[in-house]
Amino acid sequence: MASTNYIDLTSDQEFATIFDAKSSTVYALNFWASWAPPCTQMNQVFEELAAKNSALKFIKIEAEKFPDISEEYEIAAVPSFVIVKEGKVVDRVEGANAPELSKTIAKYSKSNSYTTLPAQSSAAVGNGGASPSVAAPPTLSPEEMSARLKELTSSASVMIFIKGTPTAPRCQFSRQLLEILTAQNIRFSSFNILADEEVRQAMKTFSDWPTFPQVYVKGEFVGGLDIVKEMVATGEFQALVPAEKDLKTRMNELIHKAPLMIFIKGSPETPRCGFSK
Repeated sequence: MASTNYIDLTSDQEFATIFDAKSSTVYALNFWASWAPPCTQMNQVFEELAAKNSALKFIKIEAEKFPDISEEYEIAAVPSFVIVKEGKVVDRVEGANAPELSKTIAKYSKSNSYTTLPAQSSAAVGNGGASPSVAAPPTLSPEEMSARLKELTSSASVMIFIKGTPTAPRCQFSRQLLEILTAQNIRFSSFNILADEEVRQAMKTFSDWPTFPQVYVKGEFVGGLDIVKEMVATGEFQALVPAEKDLKTRMNELIHKAPLMIFIKGSPETPRCGFSK
């Protein structure tokens, strides 16, 4: 049985009723999606935390069902957990990172002089979660970071900055972008912004675009998911993308790349078979 401080949101009106921005109550918001398997386990962890931390109010929110609330709290990945106090976001945990979520909840329970929770729940969901969005002290100067971002955005003809990887996207928007590019047979390279919080925060300013995914073509910023959708629909995006060379052309270029060209397993420094060696 769910505790009295745990709400599985059913409507925007209900949220307006139970959420008081002026209250000193600490709210823990769980943004989830039915299509993301990690959410199933993290929903259980979230409910367990609610039962052990009666001083906080826990609200479970289906991200796609409540887009306005999701947009207000800049949700671009699921599961995402947002801690709100006096109407302000004070902490954030992204991904199936049960130990980090437990530790964060414990911190705000302790700050309100309530019983703390152990650092790890019995229903912990392995690794793979992202760090909280509270930015760590920068390790690169602004000039160094700008140079790094220019190098990253120009590292491929089509460069996308997503949450997760092409084989394991961590948010619905990144997943949709990957599906669009794949359907159009567009070659691209990607950068997982969940793996580097410093790059993630810097990209927002560099691109003058607050959300992800972000798409660059030939080193120039194109936009996010919605803009790419529109451009693909009109054919404008395909016109920007360098034409893909067919296999025969690529093989011909490789064969004539040097006066003597050899094709081996591995590299000259580290051959991968006895014949290549």
